[in-house]
Amino acid sequence: MFLKRKHAAAPRREPGNTDRPHERPDMSDAVTTPENNPPAQPARSLQDIPPDPMPGSAPRQNTEPRPQRSVGARMTVGPGIDLKGEIDNCDTIVVEGNLQATLSGEVLEVAEGGVFKGNAKVAEADIQGRFEGELSVSGILRVRSGGHVNGTVKYGRIEVEAGGEIAGSISRDESAPAASDRPRTGLPTRS
Repeated sequence: MFLKRKHAAAPRREPGNTDRPHERPDMSDAVTTPENNPPAQPARSLQDIPPDPMPGSAPRQNTEPRPQRSVGARMTVGPGIDLKGEIDNCDTIVVEGNLQATLSGEVLEVAEGGVFKGNAKVAEADIQGRFEGELSVSGILRVRSGGHVNGTVKYGRIEVEAGGEIAGSISRDESAPAASDRPRTGLPTRS
């Protein structure tokens, strides 16, 4: 019923030349040269890796300067992480692990169990864990119940909850507006 064909050895074809339109070309004997196949070398740093251009676009030239700060820049040092360094232009940093650093940013949050050691200059600070070092807060410093601040502290306004501790050299930043100087919203004013 069925006829069996004997398969003859396929004739040798040139690379890229196929007799059948749906057959893949045989590239086994294609010649590779340094021009079409340069030797692969690993990149030594991320700067050595060129960005992939978007399909249909021309290669991008690095002529525009990078923005100094990204809006909403947030960094979290998670529990069990030990990090040392210098941090600039960070909108919010949350410390759940251990951070030893010099910080310049907007908001510092030291969570319960978190430890910050070093210098910090921020607009707001919320301490539920431990802070040791020099802390300069132009706005409000909140020391929550269970929070510990030890060192040189300069603040615009301060709130210490029952159970919160603050020790060391503590002073109010005279350039920051006092709580009584700021207008209160939602309260009737006297004339």
